[in-house]
Amino acid sequence: MRNAIRSELLRAVSGPSVLPVYLVALLMPLFVLFSDGSRFDLAGVDSHAATSRLLEPLAWSVISAAFVGAYAVTREYYYSSMERTLTGVGFRRAFSGKLIAGALIAIALSVCIFVTWTLGIFLVLAENGLTLALSLQSWQLYAGALGGAVLGALIGGAVGWITRNYYATAIIVLVLPMVVEFALLRTAPEVAKFSPGLAIAAVGVPGFQDRLLEFAPALGVGLAWTAGLVAVAWFTGRRRVG
Repeated sequence: MRNAIRSELLRAVSGPSVLPVYLVALLMPLFVLFSDGSRFDLAGVDSHAATSRLLEPLAWSVISAAFVGAYAVTREYYYSSMERTLTGVGFRRAFSGKLIAGALIAIALSVCIFVTWTLGIFLVLAENGLTLALSLQSWQLYAGALGGAVLGALIGGAVGWITRNYYATAIIVLVLPMVVEFALLRTAPEVAKFSPGLAIAAVGVPGFQDRLLEFAPALGVGLAWTAGLVAVAWFTGRRRVG
């Protein structure tokens, strides 16, 4: 198993095709930030409140993590190399190795996003005469977003195993949360808050704008979605390989 994980981690940093994937992942929080221009209205807001407001988009790193986690699986189907991998290491090791490696990569990428994002916030705040003020709430957001990234990577990997198609998976893990879930958040939040992307995002920003779940139910729903999809992916994959 250790060798399978190490191999997947090596693949994650090999080849020019991985760069666009990570670029998309880095852009996800920006999409959330600019979808609500009111975040930049910092007039009359103190440094602590402004810092928290500008950190909130990091909770949606779950979308980035799902895309990265899925790529570890769909890349092999795209290049028709999955059969060779399954023959070499077996389904169990390939399945577990890709999910674990995807989660580790998502953690590393998320930390890079957090650092870059925080530096950007520092500059934005300085331009508005404010300072970076990381409160307990800010650190809880970092921790929640990081945990959400792990769940997101596992979900993305599971969806990749289920669909076995790069484009179909990209639509599910990117378009679905960014278009459908965001639309539902505005029109039917009582339904949207139970969707996988928004439930996991709520782990980082519990009760966001009184539209998302609080921490405990968000974590429970997020874990349920993750466990359910991973289980479906496992049994589907086992049946296909015989």
